[in-house]
Amino acid sequence: MRRLALIALPLLLAACGDSSDGTDDGTGQVADTAAGDENPLADATIELQGTGIVIPAQAGFEELAVPFGSARAPTEATLGNVLGSAVDESNTPNDCGLTYTAYDGLSLNFRDGQFVGYWAESPYVPETTRAAMLADENISLIEDSTVGEEFVMGAAEVPDIGGLFDGEGDDAGVQALWAGENCIAR
Repeated sequence: MRRLALIALPLLLAACGDSSDGTDDGTGQVADTAAGDENPLADATIELQGTGIVIPAQAGFEELAVPFGSARAPTEATLGNVLGSAVDESNTPNDCGLTYTAYDGLSLNFRDGQFVGYWAESPYVPETTRAAMLADENISLIEDSTVGEEFVMGAAEVPDIGGLFDGEGDDAGVQALWAGENCIAR
């Protein structure tokens, strides 16, 4: 039943977002009073997790979880309500066997039509420093990484989130975060 709710809500929101809340302007024409209204989830936030992505309860809507293993169409519909329109997509598997849908700052990865990973950049990464991140005991650097200043978040018993700092200094920021399956050349 939860899966049905994940599928139905985005479709319902999409249908509601396209309808006009018009009124008769006296000429028999309907004036669109909702022209400036945005999708109610347009300013919503997301939480990146080691098991998928969560849209926390906000703007009168319940929390929506999009775990890895979710089907592509409902994943895109649910997250598209928050992320906006896709800026790029691929239905042809890359060298790692993944297809993707990219939004500004976030790419969703799919294998055989299932959501299997994400890659996030600004504005979906923390606006904090390397020193502040590494002060947390659940965040550690990956020694001798071939992809840059790589770190991992999370305890060993739960799925991890990987990431990259944009430099070596204490004031370096977070460049990217990822979880699940990604095509990272190492």
